[in-house]
Amino acid sequence: MRRPALHIIILFLALFAGKHLFAQNTEASKEQIERSIEELTSRVDAELDYSELLDHFTNLAQNPININTASEENLIELMFLNNTQIAALIDFRYKNGDFTSIYELKNIEGFYVDLVLSIKPYIIIASSRKTSGPRLSSLLKYGRHQLIMRYGRVLEEQKGYMPISDSALAANPNSRYLGDPNKLYLRYKYHYSNKMSIGFLGEKDAGEEFFTGSNPYGFDFYSAHFFIKDRGRLKALALGDYHLEFGQGLTLWSGLAFGKSAAAIGIQKRQRGIRANTSANENLFFRGGAATFELLQGLDLTAFYSNKNVDAGLTQKDTLNNEEYVFSSITESGFHRTPNEVAKKGAVNEQIYGGNLSYKIKGFRMGATAYKSLYGIDLVKDMAPYQYYDFQGNNNFNAGIDASYANRYLSVFGEFSMSQNGGKAMLLGSIFNLHPRLTFSLLYRNFARDYQVFYAVPFSEGSRAQNEKGIYIGAAINTGVHSNIKVYYDMYSFDWLRYRINAPSHGDEFSLLYENRPNRQFNFNIRYRNENKMLNESADDVAIRAVTNTRKQSLRFHINYSPYHQIKLKSRVEFSRYQHQPEAQSKGYLIYQDIQYRPDNFPMKFTLRYALFNTDDYDTRIYAYENNVLYRFSVPAYYYQGSRFYILLNYTMNDHFSFWLHFAQTYYSNRYTIGSSLEEIHGNTRSEITAQVRMKF
Repeated sequence: MRRPALHIIILFLALFAGKHLFAQNTEASKEQIERSIEELTSRVDAELDYSELLDHFTNLAQNPININTASEENLIELMFLNNTQIAALIDFRYKNGDFTSIYELKNIEGFYVDLVLSIKPYIIIASSRKTSGPRLSSLLKYGRHQLIMRYGRVLEEQKGYMPISDSALAANPNSRYLGDPNKLYLRYKYHYSNKMSIGFLGEKDAGEEFFTGSNPYGFDFYSAHFFIKDRGRLKALALGDYHLEFGQGLTLWSGLAFGKSAAAIGIQKRQRGIRANTSANENLFFRGGAATFELLQGLDLTAFYSNKNVDAGLTQKDTLNNEEYVFSSITESGFHRTPNEVAKKGAVNEQIYGGNLSYKIKGFRMGATAYKSLYGIDLVKDMAPYQYYDFQGNNNFNAGIDASYANRYLSVFGEFSMSQNGGKAMLLGSIFNLHPRLTFSLLYRNFARDYQVFYAVPFSEGSRAQNEKGIYIGAAINTGVHSNIKVYYDMYSFDWLRYRINAPSHGDEFSLLYENRPNRQFNFNIRYRNENKMLNESADDVAIRAVTNTRKQSLRFHINYSPYHQIKLKSRVEFSRYQHQPEAQSKGYLIYQDIQYRPDNFPMKFTLRYALFNTDDYDTRIYAYENNVLYRFSVPAYYYQGSRFYILLNYTMNDHFSFWLHFAQTYYSNRYTIGSSLEEIHGNTRSEITAQVRMKF
C-alpha cells in the first residue's frame, strides 16, 4: 500500500472512531503512569529504565492493599495518593468504620472519579481483623517464581558493525563495536507478596561482547538482590543491589523519582526507605547491605553500606609517578562497546556508608540522614567555568534533616541538607485542600551553587540539586463529577553559570491540563505548556556567545475511546513551537492513532500505532509513550519529517507462559542517513524488533 493512501486511512480512523462509545472499563491508572513516564523522559532527554515502576504496580495488582487495615506506609505504596488524601482516608475510616464498597471512597474529600479509578486495581475491601504474618518457611514455600528472557536488535546495519580492514581497525580501534548488534536480557525473580523478594538479572547492550573478550562470563552487567520486610522489629533488610529513598530526595535518593508533571499537585515525595533494585540501570543503585530496625514504637533506624565500582575515564596525574591516576566524571551510560568504553568499566571504586533515623506519630514524621562517600582515586574536573563549584576530591559527607505533617486539609513538608564543603540546600512545600473541589500546592527550593551531592533527586528544574532557586504554584480544580483542570506555574533562577549558559540565568514554565471523562468508555484531555529559558546564542562567528531567551510551546489533544469491549483506540495531535532569539521560530506537529484489539475467544492482544510527524528541527521534537514488551519502555522523540509505526503482539497461553513480539519502524522522508557516529545508518528507515518470553511457576 502506498504511503499517502495509508495516511488517509489512519486519519479517517482517528476522526471516525470517536463517534462510537460503548461499554468498556478504562485504565485510568495506566494512563497516569504513561503520562508521568512521558513527562520525565522529555525532561531528562535520556533512555531510562522504568521496569521497577511496572514491577511495583504488577505486584500491587497481584497483592492488593486492604484499605480497611492499610497503614499510612501501606497507602504510600499506591503512589497516586498525596499525604492529605491518605490522611483523609484514614480519618474517614476511623469515623465511619470499615469500608463496604470501593465506591465509598468518592465520599472522601479530595477523592474524585479519576483518582478512585486509578487506585481501584490495587485495593480490596476485606475484614479489618488482624492476622499474624506468615512464617519465614511459608515465605520460602508459597512464593511465586518468574523468569523473563528478551531479545532485540536494530535490523538495519549500523556503521559500528560494518566490515573494516584490519589496518584501519588497528589505526583506530574505537571505530567499530567489539560485539554483535543483539540486545539480550535475562531476569529471574522469586517473591512472596511484597514481603520477600530474591532475584537476579543479566543484560547485554547492542555492541557489547558476550561470552568472549571483555565479557568471558556472559552478560556485560549482572545484578542480584535479597529483600525481606516486616519481620518483627526488622522492618526491612536488603542484601546485594538495593535503593535508598529518604526525605524529599535532597540528601539521599537513588531510585526513580518524578518531578514536575501535568498532575500539578504531585510535588511531595513519599520516602519508602530501603527497596530492592530490580532494574537494569548500571549505575544508580547501591551494592552491599542495608537494614531498618524498629527501636521503639514509631522510631526506626536504618544503616547501610555500599561498595561497588563505577565507570569513569582515567587520566594520568600530573606528577613524577606515572602510575597515579585521576578521573573527571562518572560515566552513566552503561555502554561497554568499544575499547575506550571497556577501559572505563568499573575503573573507580565507590564506597558509601551511613544511616537514617526516622520518627513518626499521627501524621507527623521527622528524619535525619547522614552518610560518607569515598572514591578510590581523586575526582579532578577540567574546570570549565560552569563547573567551578562542583565536587572534587575523593571523599564527601552529606547530612540532612526532613520533616512532614499531614491531615485531611493540609500537608507540609521540607528538608534541609549540607555537604562536606559547607554547601547548603533546602526545600519547603505544602499542599492545601482549600475546598472539596480545589487543591492547592506551593513549593520553594534553594540549592546553593556549592552544594555537592551525587545521589539526590529533589523537585527541581535542573538535572542536579545545585545552583537553583525556585517557587512553584499548582492547583487541581474539580470542575464537575467527570472533569478537572490542573494548572501550575514554576519560576526559577540559577545564580551561577550552567552548561551552555555563560551567565546567571532565569526561566519560568506554565502548564494547563483539562481532563474530561464523560463515561468509562470515553475520555479526553487538552494540555498547553509554555516554557521560557535562557541559552547561549548559537552563532559560531563570535568569541564570546551572548545569553539569549528561548521559548518552547506545545499544545496537545488526546482522546481515549472504546467503540466495542474488545477494542481500545487512542488518538493524539500535538503541536510544538520553539524560538531561540534572535533566530527565526521553528515548529512541528505529531499525529498518531493507536488501535488495541483483544479477541474474546483467543488469548492474544494486538496493539498497533501509526504516527505522522513533521518538525523543523530537533528543538521542536515531540515525545510520545509507546507500548512495548513487559518491563521495557519506549518513549521515542519524533523529529524531522516522516512516519513511524509499531505493532505489539502479546500471547498468553496460560497462567504460566506469555510471549511478546514488538516491531517498530521509523521512516524519514527528508533524511538519507539516520543517527551519527557508530550508530549511523545509511538509509532513511530504522527498524527494531524485540521478542520476550515470560514463565511463571
